[in-house]
Amino acid sequence: MSREELIELYDQGKLAGVLHLPPAEMQPCPIVIYCPGKNGERYEVHRLAVKYARRLTARGIAFLRFDYYGLGLSDGEYHHMTTTTKLSNVLAAYRYVQTLPQILHDQVAFLGFSDGARIALMAANRSDVSRVVLWSPLFNEYAGNMPNRKLPRFNRHPLYPEFLVMPWAGLWVGMGFYQDLKGIDIDRELRTYRGESLIVYGDDDPLIEEEFSHMQVGDYRLYRHSAKNQLVVVPGAGHLFTSLPFEQRLMAESTHWLRKSFNRLAPLEGK
Repeated sequence: MSREELIELYDQGKLAGVLHLPPAEMQPCPIVIYCPGKNGERYEVHRLAVKYARRLTARGIAFLRFDYYGLGLSDGEYHHMTTTTKLSNVLAAYRYVQTLPQILHDQVAFLGFSDGARIALMAANRSDVSRVVLWSPLFNEYAGNMPNRKLPRFNRHPLYPEFLVMPWAGLWVGMGFYQDLKGIDIDRELRTYRGESLIVYGDDDPLIEEEFSHMQVGDYRLYRHSAKNQLVVVPGAGHLFTSLPFEQRLMAESTHWLRKSFNRLAPLEGK
C-alpha cells in the first residue's frame, strides 16, 4: 500500500513537506522532487501536485513535494524568497532523498512548474540529476508576470520596514527577488544542461507566448524535439492546465516519459 508521510526539511529554517512512497514491494524506487512555481505550494493549483504524486506512487515512483522557505507551512516570509533561496531548498531536498533506503539514488528527477522550471534546471546543473520534467516553463521574468504588466515599484513592508516590497498575487514579493534574478545567467543554464528532458505546455498560454517572443528557443536543445529532449504542446491548454482533459493529458504524458526514463514501463504498457 502507498504511504504519505509528513516530513520536515531544514534549509534557512524548517520546510514542510510530504513524501509519497509506493508499496513496499515496489521499493527501492525512483523519485521525483517537485519544484513549485513562483507562489506555488506543495499541493499546487487544483491540487495538481497531490493528484500527480498519487498517480506516480501507484506506478512505482516516489514523489517529494514541499513548501519553499517563505511559503505555505514552511518558516520564513514570502519577501525572503529568491531564486537562490528556492534553489538551496531544492538541493536540500535532493540531499535528503539521498539518505532514504527506499530510493534508488541514481534515479531522481526534478519536476518544475512555471517559474519552478528555472529552479529545476538550475538544481539539475548543480547535482547528479539528469532528468527534468518542465510544465509551462518560465525561465525569465517579463512584463506579463509583473503587477499590471508594469515594472516593479517598491515600498517599505508594512510590518518589516527594513524590506522593500511590492504586492504580487496577494503576497509581498521583495526587491531581493529581482536583484537576485539579475545575477542569474539563464542562457548559460539552458546551454549547460546535458540530461534528458520533457517540456509540456499549452498553446493558449500568453506567458509562454511572451517568453517565446523574447527568447530564441530554437537555440536550446531542450526545445528541439528529439529522443532525449521531448516537447509536448497541449492544444487549447493555458498556463495552469485548469480543466480535467488538460490535466489528464499533462499527467499522462509526464508519467509515460518518467516511467520510460526510469525503465519502469513494461512492454506494450500504457500511461
